[in-house]
Amino acid sequence: MYRQAELPLELGEREWERDVEVAEPTLDERFEDFHAEHPWVYQALARLTARWVAAGGGRIGVKALFEQLRWLAPEAADGEPFPLNNNFTSRYARLLRASHPEWRDVFELRRLRDGDPEVRQSELDGIDQVK
Repeated sequence: MYRQAELPLELGEREWERDVEVAEPTLDERFEDFHAEHPWVYQALARLTARWVAAGGGRIGVKALFEQLRWLAPEAADGEPFPLNNNFTSRYARLLRASHPEWRDVFELRRLRDGDPEVRQSELDGIDQVK
């Protein structure tokens, strides 16, 4: 009787997956996802900025607005979890300035350290400041 040879089918540490790299989402991609899932954050930041400007405030950092938003979270979030990531402040500052050109002097922008230089947010107004 004919007997077929057995092939070794143990792959050990999944060698076939070892060479496959999974690309992590960029900060810009994570921001776009967050912004799409939580549009109320932008709206709340815009309201806080408008109140600040109307009260005669000068420059303000988006991080200061983030902290106020965290303080107001139970009201602002409408009961949803409040996952406000400080890594997104630079993106929100650019979005607020792009949406409200009259706020150009309210937020100081600096060159982004990461992200795709071709992405529109990093080139909204040509600001190229580094501290």
